[in-house]
Amino acid sequence: MISNNYDRFSIFDDKGAVKALVNFVIQQKDPEVRIERMRKIDFTYIFTLSKKGKNKEVELSRTEINASWNWRGGTIDETLQKKIEDTIAQF
Repeated sequence: MISNNYDRFSIFDDKGAVKALVNFVIQQKDPEVRIERMRKIDFTYIFTLSKKGKNKEVELSRTEINASWNWRGGTIDETLQKKIEDTIAQF
C-alpha cells in the first residue's frame, strides 16, 4: 500500500506543535536563544529568534516541518535542524 504524507496528521497546521518542535531544537543547541515571534506565510513559517538583544529570522518549509512530525520520537528533518542551528550560529 502506498502512503501519502498528507494522509496522516500534519503538524504544519498546529502552531503549538510547530513552535514546540522549533523550541526543542533551539534548546538543544543554545538555551539562551528565544522565539520572539512566529508567523505563517503560505507554505512556510518564519521564526524570529533572539539572543542578547539581537534578532535573526529562520524560514522553515511545510515539507521540513512535516518531515519532523515524529520529533518527540527523535525524528527531525536534517534540513530543518541545520537551518535553525545555522541561524543560532549567527548570534
